[in-house]
Amino acid sequence: MLSKKIGIDLGTSTVLVYVKGEGVVVNEPAVMATDEKGARVLAVGRAASEMVGRGRKARAVRLVRDGNGVDYNVAGAMLQHLIGRIVGRQRIFRPDVMLSVAAMVTGVERRAVLAATIQAGAKTAYLIDKPMAAAIGARVPVATTDGIAIVNLGAGSTELAVIGQGETLASESLPIGGDAFDRAIDATIVKTRGVRLMPGEAERLKIQLGSASGPLPDADLEVSAVDEGGARSTLRVSGNDVRAAIQDLLEAIATGLQRVVAQLPEARRAAVLRSGAVLTGGGAQLRGIAEFLALRAGVPTRVAPEPQSCVAIGTGMALDNLQVIRRGQHYIT
Repeated sequence: MLSKKIGIDLGTSTVLVYVKGEGVVVNEPAVMATDEKGARVLAVGRAASEMVGRGRKARAVRLVRDGNGVDYNVAGAMLQHLIGRIVGRQRIFRPDVMLSVAAMVTGVERRAVLAATIQAGAKTAYLIDKPMAAAIGARVPVATTDGIAIVNLGAGSTELAVIGQGETLASESLPIGGDAFDRAIDATIVKTRGVRLMPGEAERLKIQLGSASGPLPDADLEVSAVDEGGARSTLRVSGNDVRAAIQDLLEAIATGLQRVVAQLPEARRAAVLRSGAVLTGGGAQLRGIAEFLALRAGVPTRVAPEPQSCVAIGTGMALDNLQVIRRGQHYIT
């Protein structure tokens, strides 16, 4: 039995793990349940969400703070759990692990993540920026392309980058993601209806009615809400309501894409206009978002196959392409 090669995407809402030869083997909430004092880990991932959801005396601790900032104590426990699950108790052959991180993460933070990975049982640990991993997972030929834009739409942030000849040529991170869309929908309902949506309802509206280029015809949804006095009620929300709530955030992403492309020399800009932009991450599943960004940013745009898994897949695939990845990454081992 040889050492496994593992790619891990530590996301704001979800952790995905890719194992070479097996594909994505873990797709769970990025949450850990501890006792009320935070001294003992009770569960990780889906089991932690279920434990907290059942109202047990457990405290939910999130892996990622504010979109990009990793809680390293949580990361260490999470990584130990994940690596242990995949490798098993008999760790004779310790795995090679590649983790994706936000492009704006500092050197100190990167070293802390690497140390946590080694302590969790990895033989070697490497880091790759999320946009580069997303591009590899989307099967973009990163080593040979003259220029292509990547828009990774995560839960806590949107990372935009232009990649060419194996290097990141320009990048930007926006504090806009799926969670921000949910908050915007909730805020719109408060403003227009005077009630607050129950937990999970804003996300349900986004998934079922959300659209960037036009609402579904005659689409609406009945959701649960609560007023200031705590009284429960139901109301119907239309696709137009949802689209109006998220419009400003979509415009901000389009403007961010324009800014990143504008940073490039003329030849690289021309290459991006030929190759276009590839959308990855869970937010890429929003209806019509590719058409919206193409129209607003002036860059041909397409959604990658399996957009939600691209970062995890690319992170694992990068272990077989270390020489290419090293050229363009702030690479630490």
